Parts: sequence; C-alpha cells; structure tokens
Amino acid sequence: MNWFKRYVVGCLIAVLLFAAVDSAKRPGEEMRYGAILLASAGWPVVAAIVVGSTIGDVVHDVRQGKAG
Repeated sequence: MNWFKRYVVGCLIAVLLFAAVDSAKRPGEEMRYGAILLASAGWPVVAAIVVGSTIGDVVHDVRQGKAG
C-alpha cells in the first residue's frame, strides 16, 4: 500500500472509532443519527479498500513471479 491508501484507510478507521466512542459515551440512549451514518457509510468503504488492496497486492506478486 502506498502512503495515500494508508492515510485514507487510517481516516476511515478513525471515523468508525469516533462513531463508536460517541455511542459509548451515551449508554442507555439511542445513537445519534450522525454516528449511525458515519458507521454505516464507513465500514463498507474500509472493507472494500482493504480487500481490494490485498487482492491487488497478490495479483501483482503473482505477475512478478514472487508468490508462493
């Protein structure tokens, strides 16, 4: 992963953590809509970037003959 992808993944993980901390600070109450939107929009993006990057690295290594 290059530095930009690491930066983006780090920011997205931070967004998910901020949403979790926001909901943890208010036990027994419903989550705020902003936290729900952040969590619901953030996790698929993080998962897609991580899985896509991993698959891309594997394919690159296979093409270069470095796999296995």
